Amino acid sequence: MESAEKATAVLRAGGPADAVFVADLARTAFSDYGEYDRVLPRWLGTRGVATVVAEEDGAPAGFAMVGMRPGLHLGRADAELLAVAVAARARRRGIGRALVREVIAIAERWRVRGVRLHTADTNLVAQRLFAGEGFLAEANRQGFYPNGQGAVAMRRAVERRRRARR
Repeated sequence: MESAEKATAVLRAGGPADAVFVADLARTAFSDYGEYDRVLPRWLGTRGVATVVAEEDGAPAGFAMVGMRPGLHLGRADAELLAVAVAARARRRGIGRALVREVIAIAERWRVRGVRLHTADTNLVAQRLFAGEGFLAEANRQGFYPNGQGAVAMRRAVERRRRARR
């Protein structure tokens, strides 16, 4: 049995120039859940949303989007992992994990309390990935997605880094 090749992907900031790639991959990855191929490209370059694109051999292979959302607590808000997707040709090589880790690093820089996400209740691969990165399931949400599927709400606390005193 061949072992999965590990990613040699390069991560970079995404922006409006990535709209076609994001739309195409969202159509492939999320079409069962709603029209995310129309929604996600609009968020590229939007204030309060950061996009990370993974490239392999100079070609986009995946993306993740994280945005700010109001927290349920006084003080710092939580960020929300809005989407993460990897092209079928690039899966099982650590790209999804690298994207999730970069989202967590962005959240740390934003100094938020935590990162929240929703993933399809049937997507056990994604749930294992997120759990492996410290996300804990908080709730099941029936009918969460626009097309009626259920979701698992997950959250991970973000470590607060203290600024060095000068």
